[in-house]
Amino acid sequence: MNEATWFIMRKMKNADLREIQEQYCSSYDKRKLCSYDIEYIDSETKPLIHTSSRFWFFLSGKATIMINGREYPVKQNSFVAILPWDTTIITKVKEPIHFIKIVYNSEFLYDVRYNYNTSGEFLSLINPIVENPVIQLTKEEVRYVTMVMDQIKAEVGTESMYDIPKEKILSNIFVSNKLIELLIAFVRIASKVDLKRIDGKSMELDDRPAIYKYIYSHISQNVTLKVLSEIFYMSESSISKYISDVTGLSFSDLVNEMRITKTVDLLTYTDLSLNDIAEFVGFSDASYLIKTFTKRMNLSPSEYRNIYQAKEHIFKEKDKSVSFEILSYINNHYTEDIKISDIVDKFKVSYVDVNRSLLYLVEKNFDDLLHYLRINRACEMLLTGDDPIVEIAAAVGYNNNKTFTRNFIRLKKMTPGYFRKNISLQRDAEIISEEEKTDE
Repeated sequence: MNEATWFIMRKMKNADLREIQEQYCSSYDKRKLCSYDIEYIDSETKPLIHTSSRFWFFLSGKATIMINGREYPVKQNSFVAILPWDTTIITKVKEPIHFIKIVYNSEFLYDVRYNYNTSGEFLSLINPIVENPVIQLTKEEVRYVTMVMDQIKAEVGTESMYDIPKEKILSNIFVSNKLIELLIAFVRIASKVDLKRIDGKSMELDDRPAIYKYIYSHISQNVTLKVLSEIFYMSESSISKYISDVTGLSFSDLVNEMRITKTVDLLTYTDLSLNDIAEFVGFSDASYLIKTFTKRMNLSPSEYRNIYQAKEHIFKEKDKSVSFEILSYINNHYTEDIKISDIVDKFKVSYVDVNRSLLYLVEKNFDDLLHYLRINRACEMLLTGDDPIVEIAAAVGYNNNKTFTRNFIRLKKMTPGYFRKNISLQRDAEIISEEEKTDE
């Protein structure tokens, strides 16, 4: 059954849950340093928490974007920089907006300060972006920024069009240099801009989104609720409730989610030992990292590194039957403990080509398709039976209830328990809420 026919909701209790986006720059290749795409938005978006950095350059339209609780007007030639764990929502879309989106590896910002800084002086890269995440470019600045973005596009292709050019010699170095050019341009312009209030008025700001950025930037330390309480002048229970209300995660689960995010980057882009990575991301030791990572990712750190740093197998694009065989295999085995490495081994293709094939056929990569199939099956079981939620989680392929709940919230924007209690199945048409039935 198509997801669109599954349910119609109204007045959801969990309506203000923020979706935590995946940290990967590309849907088909998790190793990519950055991706290029074009987006079109004609209505208000849902709140998002971004785990990777990105640039947005607006080609047309008029709207308002809220970043970490502060509103900014955007229009043609607006240039926006988003940092890891920023919260955004696009509101007040006066004219449909059309913009270039470049997503890049979150650790890149921090590497620039050390690997590209030959003077030894402190480089202030983050503060200008935090203070002025939205800037308006002059004609000359527009020409320069669009030229650099066009060069990135020519190198990495357009993500949503599956326009994947053959990788060129020294491609990562070339892309790195172009990202640095964009970063330098943004910081220089932002540093000259005075912070302006909307319509000349002061705003009462919500400082709570800064909690996520503080945790992430101090993830190697033992950040506790007590420490956060002293810094943000909130009670520990208030902070814990805010995190749960916004993300659907407990404080400890959110911290582990951030640690896993950094671990993925370090496994993909470095040769650091697991002991070193554990120290950098705040795990007590390598064994605890391995245990937590494996439970969350369904792969050990070593398995993950082997898959995403391995040389690609040869895959013949003309052999389209393989793509359908892969899709059929996933559809028949999604309730089992299958991994992308199983697909790679079985069909003798690279993991990049697995994702590329699936994106072409169903517009979802392996991970997204797996969760989509499992959660939709779970919805049916929640509505047609009375099995405990933990048993349903296991039946659709999840090793633990936390992973099931995390993905259920991400796809359905509510908890499994809320879904079961408030949504009813109408087999011949759609799922509607009991409240809507009463209204009719």
